[in-house]
Amino acid sequence: MLRLAADHFFKPQAALALAAALLAVAAGILTAAVSPFAGFGLLLGLAGLFLVIARPWLGVIATVAVLYGLPFGVVPIELGSVRLTFLDAVLTLTLLAWFLRLLTNPGERLVATPLALPLLAFIGLAITSFFVGVESVTGEVVRFFLKTVNALLFYFTVVNCIRSPDRLRWAFRALLVGGTVAALVALGLYALPESQAADLLSRLRPMGYPSGPGVIRHIAGTQVVRATGTAIDPNVLGGMLMLVGVAGVAQALAPRPALPRSVIWGQLVAIGAALVLTFSRSAWLGTLAGVGFLGVLRFRWVWPVLAAAGLVLYLLPVGNVAFERLQQGIEFEDPAAQMRLGEYRDALRLIQRYPVFGVGFGRAPDIDVYVAAASVYLLIAGQMGLVGLSAFLAIVGVFLYQALFRPLRERWPSNEVNGYRLAAAGGVVAALSAGLFDHYFFNLNFPQTVSLLWLFFGLAMAAVTGPKPSEARDSDENPRVPG
Repeated sequence: MLRLAADHFFKPQAALALAAALLAVAAGILTAAVSPFAGFGLLLGLAGLFLVIARPWLGVIATVAVLYGLPFGVVPIELGSVRLTFLDAVLTLTLLAWFLRLLTNPGERLVATPLALPLLAFIGLAITSFFVGVESVTGEVVRFFLKTVNALLFYFTVVNCIRSPDRLRWAFRALLVGGTVAALVALGLYALPESQAADLLSRLRPMGYPSGPGVIRHIAGTQVVRATGTAIDPNVLGGMLMLVGVAGVAQALAPRPALPRSVIWGQLVAIGAALVLTFSRSAWLGTLAGVGFLGVLRFRWVWPVLAAAGLVLYLLPVGNVAFERLQQGIEFEDPAAQMRLGEYRDALRLIQRYPVFGVGFGRAPDIDVYVAAASVYLLIAGQMGLVGLSAFLAIVGVFLYQALFRPLRERWPSNEVNGYRLAAAGGVVAALSAGLFDHYFFNLNFPQTVSLLWLFFGLAMAAVTGPKPSEARDSDENPRVPG
């Protein structure tokens, strides 16, 4: 019925004339009432919409570019009191474009992966917990909660748009290039004097970035600078580089990598250097877990690579700071590690009081506890209760079986798609490991890293459930675009 209705309303001549008239009126109203740039922004956005409708997977590539280029960037056009981020715009645009294509293209089908039902149940439980604590939420919390739901829905966009080896190849090319650019920007800013680096970062203020000397971050209690790039927070940058770094190692050792092997090794040098300079211990441990996972599962050459990287780091001057910081974290000696330990205790108290659906996404009901924990799992349990945490762990269990154990049982060949599967799965393992010690992969304030995690979930499942190359090629060669 929906497709019949869509066919009726998308007659080429009538739809084109109506769309042109509506666009002209809307652009004129926005230009006059909001901003001279608003009308042009509408036209550019709709041009992007039709481009993504024709090739929805391009929206995924654009999302990767935003995530690693300007993850916290805000569109410099106000719509009343609302300013969308670039990530909001591209996520929503891609989701809408895929949905419209699904309605209007008879050859398009909905891809339901084994993770679909557990993830929908998790989103439903998140909404339930949100209403449990709705009395304590603010307008800003509502806005960030919707952003987080949008980030979770990105999984469905990825698995429905990345449906062939060619698209997987381009997705991993975008990740490797994006991660390299983010690393080089971070290294360039790190090499500058603090005042110059702060001045350059402050020039992003029109796009919603903070400004002033505070944009330069240090290890607590010291004058040691931490690399941030355009990610604002060094731990967030560390998580972003961790994911692409683990995927890059898998691709460098894969039989058929997305880019020339020598290029990937060069990219990994930049990514690894920037990752070290974030001084993010959770990202370091997550990287070690992800790369170690690849070594145990398939790539034995990982171990000498890790040994060589560790030796180089030990010989460099920054190595002393890095190893000392790691030791202090393991022994809970420095202020940041001690604060984490206190947060773990307080999070367990909160979970004991509200074990079922948690306290929601606002403030805790009791004044002697709070909702904050440097752990994805404790944060989910505090906000969504043990029910929500169980749903998340169910997703992880289904993913590990589908992306790792089932292919092993079925003896997957050593082909290109298998390399992409391992690269994405290694990134997920790294994120789940880092999530033991940090919270940004499920934190309302960081929809960027939430989106990145579910991008990797989606790429891994797309590699497992994707169609044959001939099917995807036929679908792309005969697109049906509205109008």
